[in-house]
Amino acid sequence: MDLIKIKEIATKQLANRKERSNRERGYTYRHGERVASLAILLRKMISNDGSNDDIIRVASWFHDISKGVEPHGKYGAIVAREILNEYCSQSDLDRICEIIKNHQIRLKENIYPEYIKIVQDADILDHFGNIGIWITFFDHACVDKSVDEVIGHYGEDFVVHVAKMRELLNYDISKEIFDDKINNTLAFISDLSVEVSGGICSKQMKHK
Repeated sequence: MDLIKIKEIATKQLANRKERSNRERGYTYRHGERVASLAILLRKMISNDGSNDDIIRVASWFHDISKGVEPHGKYGAIVAREILNEYCSQSDLDRICEIIKNHQIRLKENIYPEYIKIVQDADILDHFGNIGIWITFFDHACVDKSVDEVIGHYGEDFVVHVAKMRELLNYDISKEIFDDKINNTLAFISDLSVEVSGGICSKQMKHK
């Protein structure tokens, strides 16, 4: 598999793409890179078998290539097969497209192979934590919403959404990472809500 050439293709296809007005240019490209890194880290925590790492990496780069055309996993697999056909063996390409096709289909009884489940978890994890905060602030700023409205985003609906997404994770280690991301997010929003009102958060008060 020619990873150098494949990365060049990913850059050309995705690095300057802007899917919608309230999302940063090249988001899909950077999201794919982050998911690839997260997936490899998860794989190392879960298993010593790195034989599918290149498959995981390439599928992560391209998993959202058809984002906006739903179901984007299904159509993304078709697009990826067309553009990567010259640079992968048939066996590797089949597994790459299998990951792309199923990355968003998270069934309660997940019978997918490990290399799919790892990318599924990495994809979820990248939408939360500090990156999740950045996405929320960027989205809200692009439609002229205030910081108070951003803080409101992390209310009851967010808690419900978090619980739903946590249930979709496949591995205990993924859930531990997810919980840490959420705790850090809520701590930041709590401090922000104090500072927005002109207050001083408790950690700052300890230094007085």
